[in-house]
Amino acid sequence: MFIRFLAYFSCFILFAQVAHCEDIPRYNRDLFGGWSDADQDCQNTRHELLQEASTGAISFSNNTCRVTKGRWLDPYTNKIFFESRQVDIDHLVPLKYAWERGAHSWATLKRAQFSNDPANLFVVQKSVNRRKSAYGPSEWLPPSLKFRCQYILRFQRIIRKYSLKQSAAELRLIRTAQQQHCG
Repeated sequence: MFIRFLAYFSCFILFAQVAHCEDIPRYNRDLFGGWSDADQDCQNTRHELLQEASTGAISFSNNTCRVTKGRWLDPYTNKIFFESRQVDIDHLVPLKYAWERGAHSWATLKRAQFSNDPANLFVVQKSVNRRKSAYGPSEWLPPSLKFRCQYILRFQRIIRKYSLKQSAAELRLIRTAQQQHCG
């Protein structure tokens, strides 16, 4: 009972209307379809992005389906990584965040497109991505002060591109962060 109350309370604070929260089906990451292999070359979106984002020589697995080494600059931390196992592909606008703000009503194809949209993906340090979790810029900002403005602006661009809905309270917090970090 207490857990259910906390869920509704959190939802109420976030969306400023509990009834809306009751209408949202339970989040399931699998409903976004996972990484696609649109060109059917055995390299899914993760490995295609690792190739594109690398600023150095790339190494592949024996079957060439996976990128194992490269040189990636994580914009969230401003650190450089050379092993693909040290990085995640982060959804700038997290899947769960999008689900709670409208993606739950999308068709399967649109969710898959969102999940694999390069404009919504960054190569970042695993541990930082895990700390970010499903938060938006009203609750989490990158450790790198230099990237915070870009993060907020890009985040909101994806929100607009996919017509996701943010509450007035959340938008106020995001605007405050934008004023603080974008000048």
